[in-house]
Amino acid sequence: MNSFKRALPFMMLCALPILAQNTVAADQAYMSKSTYYLGGGIGYSRMNGEDFTNTNGDLSKSKTAWKAIVGAKMNDSLAMEVQYLDFGAANRNSDRIQAAGWTAGIVLDFFKNAPIAPYAKVGALFWETDNRFNGISMNQDGTDITGGLGLRFAVGDHMAIRTEYERFMMDKTDIDSLSVNLQYNF
Repeated sequence: MNSFKRALPFMMLCALPILAQNTVAADQAYMSKSTYYLGGGIGYSRMNGEDFTNTNGDLSKSKTAWKAIVGAKMNDSLAMEVQYLDFGAANRNSDRIQAAGWTAGIVLDFFKNAPIAPYAKVGALFWETDNRFNGISMNQDGTDITGGLGLRFAVGDHMAIRTEYERFMMDKTDIDSLSVNLQYNF
């Protein structure tokens, strides 16, 4: 947490050029007649709960997550969105825990004409895990809810950068994900 507090002023300084964007780019990006969008991103995921780590915490975890996004705008404020997500893996010798899933949900845009537009999303997560311990494989799958909040930064006529926090529930496990995504509107 202390390293985050030290990095926060630097991150805020780096964000100043984005904050200074003019509203013309935002108007072009959000008021265009773009109906569909696609994108992808990379981020950090944190898996907690008994399904992913043991009590000693001695699994080597890859916290890098990635996603692919496809969406369709229903109107100026509401969109339907589908994502494929790879949450990363935890490994120890031949033992492995890996999780991935699909989401289907809605995205609600707030202040869509601003250069920085906040949004919220809610939907369903269709997940599966691949668990291997001592040569024994156990796969699980299910459907649970997901939700998140984000900021969309207009970058020209058809491009946007999205920063998102999402929470995914998988049975008894919660996954928190922070990501940076590139979105192309067409």
